[in-house]
Amino acid sequence: MPVGVITSTHSNDEWKPREKDIKHYIHFDRAISPKKIQKIANDPVAVSRHSFFPLLRFHEQWTKFRSSQKPKENKSRPIRYASRLDAAIYARYRYELSKYYEEALVKNGLFDVPIAYRRLPKQGGGNKCNIDFARDVFSFIKDTGDCIVTVVDIKSYFESLDHNKIQSTWEQIFGRSLPEDHFAVFKSLTKYSIVDVEKLYDRLKIKKKVDTGSRREKRQRKIDVLRSRGHRQICSPQEFRKVVAGSDAAYPSLIQKNGFNFGIPQGTPISDLIANFYLIDFDTEINEHVSSLGGLYRRYSDDIIVVIPAQSVTSVDDMKHLLQTKIKSHGTQLQIQDKKVCIGEFKMASGNLKYNYLLGDASKNGLEYLGFEYDGQRIKIKDSTLSNAWRKLKRKSYGNAWRFVSRYRDKGKIWIVNNYPYAYYEKRMLQNVTFNQDTGFESWTFIKYAQRASKAFIGFNPIFSEQTPRYRKLTQNIIRADLNRAISKYL
Repeated sequence: MPVGVITSTHSNDEWKPREKDIKHYIHFDRAISPKKIQKIANDPVAVSRHSFFPLLRFHEQWTKFRSSQKPKENKSRPIRYASRLDAAIYARYRYELSKYYEEALVKNGLFDVPIAYRRLPKQGGGNKCNIDFARDVFSFIKDTGDCIVTVVDIKSYFESLDHNKIQSTWEQIFGRSLPEDHFAVFKSLTKYSIVDVEKLYDRLKIKKKVDTGSRREKRQRKIDVLRSRGHRQICSPQEFRKVVAGSDAAYPSLIQKNGFNFGIPQGTPISDLIANFYLIDFDTEINEHVSSLGGLYRRYSDDIIVVIPAQSVTSVDDMKHLLQTKIKSHGTQLQIQDKKVCIGEFKMASGNLKYNYLLGDASKNGLEYLGFEYDGQRIKIKDSTLSNAWRKLKRKSYGNAWRFVSRYRDKGKIWIVNNYPYAYYEKRMLQNVTFNQDTGFESWTFIKYAQRASKAFIGFNPIFSEQTPRYRKLTQNIIRADLNRAISKYL
């Protein structure tokens, strides 16, 4: 609990909201000026008294990549986002806490260990992305030669963080008990509440437009309906209390509170920092042990990779057992399941480094890490990584076809087929579709990603140039298929 009426000290470089800190989406609060946001977020008394709105939750769905031998698997994950002012407050406290965290990392010899959600400089300027992180690990393997590699994943990481551990670690890196403003932010993230957007829209009787006279309106999302009505927020404060919070007995509350002593919402501007500093003691302990064996330890949020020289390994699953045991001491809900473990080995044979699969469901043909696959002889972009971009490309393709057919439908099918700009859309999509690698700060277009990776992996025999022509051909096929689909639907 906070001590007395302590408020935090602030350095002279007062936080100023960046463009990304100014949220333009519709939420429970109205938009306020950057100047007012800056004033409130930098005022510890105002923050300590601030009432945080519930987070809005929707579910992102996608089809998980599967090889031809396995059926498609539909996946879904909840996305939660804070109100506009709340998000800015979180961004401001992330800005302050990250400085203390970076100092703690240097002090503990961990500067290169936790690599997600941080700006790590690289030689020649700029900051590292997942390509560079993967190259660092593969370079260590290449230089080491014979080695055992263990890759694990912490199950439901954000949802499993112990609240008492978060507070104690927060205080550890901050250097003292939490001031009232910090405690208010901490409490809002651990005792958070959510409102499901679909239930909210149903309660507010917001429906997608179905005006048959305008195909554009027929496709309009519910959030767009709000904008078209001139709404600057989802509902008024009076409606929020009555219809959302349930002050009126006719409307049961839509607010769902986290009643557990563990778990934080993934998606707020400060959640990633908490997920990083939460395991600083774990990182210190594991890194010291791995370093004593001449190995390499890296953690990308909930993904952990350990490389140990073969001569330092007594049993290939020693590291797996160590990680599974140690993680339990940092939260009763934290666990590394056997099905989330992959173990492989690299061996020098006749002057060539070769990979052997030992354990796990992944990395059977080569070590899979941060979107790449390395077998000691060559590096390729994982098929599942390409499929992420491929899904986006297909959405763009159908959107292009629908707009073209809608615009020229009076000219007829033959004219549309003969005049559709196939080559233009192919070039445009391949240049603009992005790989979202969740680096926290960078995305790469299809072409730029492959070019950047090819440059980074010089000396590793990358085969990206062999992979991309296949996707160019697939792009041409999907463009034609989507045009035919749009024609059959709207003509």
